[in-house]
Amino acid sequence: MNPAKQIFVALGGLLVLGHCVTSDEAFASVEDLNKLELGTHNLAEMKTLKGVTVVFDPTKIVMVFTLPRSSGGGTTNVIGLAGGPLEVDEPAGDFVQRLNLIPYFIYLTLPDGVPVWVKAAAVSMMRAVESWDNTRSEAKRALIVGGRAIFVKENVAAIKDAINALRNQNRSR
Repeated sequence: MNPAKQIFVALGGLLVLGHCVTSDEAFASVEDLNKLELGTHNLAEMKTLKGVTVVFDPTKIVMVFTLPRSSGGGTTNVIGLAGGPLEVDEPAGDFVQRLNLIPYFIYLTLPDGVPVWVKAAAVSMMRAVESWDNTRSEAKRALIVGGRAIFVKENVAAIKDAINALRNQNRSR
């Protein structure tokens, strides 16, 4: 191995180890991240509209919302577990609460008034609606959530404040 590379690898290892070992806060946040993202949590179950029981990893969910049905009630769509939405017969708020996901999700409103739960960590960017966006006039902002664009009524400042408040709350645990 190249001597410069050996030094770089050794110093990098010391920096990483030193940071994790000397900082209780960093260790706690790494531990929390492991629980949230690396699979040290329990799998959950849900039933699809067709009655199929699905076992899934709740940390992979990026968005949950209930679309109203013309016949009354609604169909809850769960985004992030498969290529498209999984439809379940459970209200979105109840679903998010049952899985104890509320500390990781923000509550927003789609342009047509439908409430949507969005995983704060899945929001990669947000911007104002542009002239080329094909959406309802009620839409104020576009978010990129889990690689897909959604439009919401809330403004950028409100979304940013909600995400930062959630992050600060989770840091203080």
